[in-house]
Amino acid sequence: MAKDQIPELRELRDQYDKARAALFAGIREQLRKQEPLAKIGRSVDWSSEYIAKIRDGKVND
Repeated sequence: MAKDQIPELRELRDQYDKARAALFAGIREQLRKQEPLAKIGRSVDWSSEYIAKIRDGKVND
C-alpha cells in the first residue's frame, strides 16, 4: 500500500474487487448451466445485454 492511501478505503476497495470477482464467477457458472440471460440479469440487477457481454468475454471481472 502506498503511503498516501487511506487504509479504510483500500480495504473496502479490496473487498469490492473480491466480491466482484466472485459474482462474475457465479454468473459464468450459471451461464455454463445454460440459465437464461434474463434470469441471471434479474438475479443481479443487470440487463441481459450486460450478461451477454460477460458471456462473450467483452466484460472482465
